[in-house]
Amino acid sequence: MSKSTDEILRELEAANVFGEGKPGTVATRTRRPVVPTISGLGGSGLVLLIIAIVLIAVVGSLPFGSTALYPFALFVTLVHESGHALAAIATGGSVASLRIRGDLSGVTLVQGGVESIVAPAGYLGATLAGVGLLTVPLRYARWAIGALAAVPLATLLLFHPADSFTTVWCVAFGLALGAAAWKIPSRFLGLLQILLGVEVGLNAFRDIMTLLFISGTNSHIYTDAVLMSRALFFPATVWAVMWAIVSVLLLLFALAMLVSRDVARLRS
Repeated sequence: MSKSTDEILRELEAANVFGEGKPGTVATRTRRPVVPTISGLGGSGLVLLIIAIVLIAVVGSLPFGSTALYPFALFVTLVHESGHALAAIATGGSVASLRIRGDLSGVTLVQGGVESIVAPAGYLGATLAGVGLLTVPLRYARWAIGALAAVPLATLLLFHPADSFTTVWCVAFGLALGAAAWKIPSRFLGLLQILLGVEVGLNAFRDIMTLLFISGTNSHIYTDAVLMSRALFFPATVWAVMWAIVSVLLLLFALAMLVSRDVARLRS
């Protein structure tokens, strides 16, 4: 008499053919390690980069676009000045005061430190902040945005805000970034991380281009490139060009990282 399908399955089950990998089993099931990911929009860094660039371009073209993007540009000024402050402290100096202004300029008064390191730390530090946001894996977006909130916090606690405008904006930036890292749903955090990275990176590069223009006009404006020129002799224009090249290379590196990460994800 032939056996029914149910009887065959029961016999196989009794023989532990469908076992969990214990000694004597014929077959085992392997379990893939659980890797934290961001669902929803956060699957592809390159796609999010394109979305962020399009979103910034659309908002920037609107009548209120410059007002809407103003906090981002002002935050880049804060990152720039914080770069000078950190470089001064890291090279044995101290920070007397840090100021950001409503026209997106800023100034950091330092005492001591290595001038040739403090001078480029503003422009290149802001670029590195943007590159960092673009290259940190998206599953760590909550941590990346939370870490970014440390910039205004450091200014409040360590870098001595020079006026009430600087203090108010540091508080606003710190609260906004902290709230975003705490409250925004995970599926949107990847987009926010890339959006912040694009804004910080592009604004930092725009500032370097402005510096390059100023340096090439033989104006008497005192800039970081002039400070670097006094420290290491080469003309200010040379330093502005070098910083622009480094900034472009860093941003291209971030783009390459996004592409390679997406390719690896599709292959896995």
